[in-house]
Parts: sequence; C-alpha cells; structure tokens
Amino acid sequence: MTKHICRYKYFFIAAVLAWAVIFTAIRFYNSSNILPSQDASASFALVGGAKIFVEVATSTAAIQTGLSGRTSLDADRGMIFVFPKPDKYRFWMPDMNFPVDIIWINGDKVIGITKNASNEFDSTNPVFYASSNPARYVLEVNAGFIENRNINIGDEVVLYNIK
Repeated sequence: MTKHICRYKYFFIAAVLAWAVIFTAIRFYNSSNILPSQDASASFALVGGAKIFVEVATSTAAIQTGLSGRTSLDADRGMIFVFPKPDKYRFWMPDMNFPVDIIWINGDKVIGITKNASNEFDSTNPVFYASSNPARYVLEVNAGFIENRNINIGDEVVLYNIK
C-alpha cells in the first residue's frame, strides 16, 4: 500500500508542476505580446471594414495641435477629432511633416473624404479642408489609406472607446 501511495504522490507532484509550467508560460506569453487589439481600453474605428487604432483628440488644444510636428504615423493608426455636435469644421496643415487622408464622419457613416491633404503650408495663403456636409468626427490617416482600403462615402463606421 505504501508503494501505491508513493506512486500517486509523485503523479500529483508531476501534475502540479506541469500545471505551474503551463500557467507561467501562458502568463509570460500574454504579458510580452500585448497588442493594441488585445487591450480593452484601446480606441479604434472600423471604417468600411478597415480597423484603425486612433489617438482621440477632444480638447481644444489637442484639436488645434492634431498631428502637427510629428514625423510619421504608423500604417494602421490615425487621429480622430471629436466635436460636440455635427458641423462643417475646417482643417489646415501647419507644421505637418507628411500628407494625410481625411475621413469625415457623422453618426455611423462616412459623409466625406479628402484624399492626400498636402503638408505643404503657406501661412500667407493657407489651404483649408472641410466636408460639404456636417461631421461630428474627423479622422486623419496616412495619405493613400482611403485608396488602399477602398473607403467610400456611405461606408459604415463603428467607433470603439471614442466618446
């Protein structure tokens, strides 16, 4: 009987050690491979099926600064400007280092698009970009994004963690 109990004791110890190794490996893998898509607090927009992780600009200062001064923007990233109500907001590109595409959103639809808004800026004769229809959200992404992802006016938009 003692021999029989010893066998179960070793089996139990081996099972506990195996479980501990597996649990530790899973925790290590998850903590070292956290992607924005796995982060429940990540803000992103689904626009015509394209997933775009966004930085949210809601304050006057953040809206005025926008992407100015930045050297680049990752391919699947953007900045979304959130306004209190739909209106025809105007955007310009001072201190921009790269061109952008602008997606104008109201409700759950794309209501306007501006392709390749130039980063060339002339303070004596600035170019302003605006939608012909009122928008509550304005999403800036890298130039070429609209074309590459085949985004069109009327496409559905779903916003996550964006107020």
